[in-house]
Amino acid sequence: MKITLDDIEQFSVPLEDYISNWVFMDENDKLAPAEHQDQIFALTKEAANFLWDFDMQLGIECSEKYFKVITIFESGTAKTAEIKKFLYNLGIPFSHKVFIAMQPDTGFVLTWKMVIKYSHNLFFGYDQVVRDRTLNWALQFDHDDIFTFGKDIIFDAAKEKQKNIEKIDNALKEMAERKKQQENYLKQ
Repeated sequence: MKITLDDIEQFSVPLEDYISNWVFMDENDKLAPAEHQDQIFALTKEAANFLWDFDMQLGIECSEKYFKVITIFESGTAKTAEIKKFLYNLGIPFSHKVFIAMQPDTGFVLTWKMVIKYSHNLFFGYDQVVRDRTLNWALQFDHDDIFTFGKDIIFDAAKEKQKNIEKIDNALKEMAERKKQQENYLKQ
């Protein structure tokens, strides 16, 4: 079965067995309760790698180049409650599933509610991007404690990808034609 954004959570493993399950531990080092684990899908290495590659190839950052609306929140001195309030006020429904690719072999599909609940571990010391299937918004966390939220996408990734494919095809055709001309020239 091929992994896609539509079925990626089917490629998951139990959270208690996951290398990065610490993200979903409370202050007493106890793993998230069952009701939370039902909303967290720890991805297999293959699925996490798919998600990582997807993010890298997509190349859409939270900037005016890609989104109509940009919101920035500097969280360096903010308390956990203030960060959670910022995330809550973004208006994403609690039950909405989102993607997080932490590393090439580590990724999650989880509800927005779990992003808010475990934000203290999700957004700590390293860059992070959260998206959903629509790609109409993205939340970027910079290791310098800056959240950037972009919404209302103005960049059509599929269209740009098709343009790039056409450019590559044309370049390959031109190279083949030049090679053919060179071979004909050498035969003379």
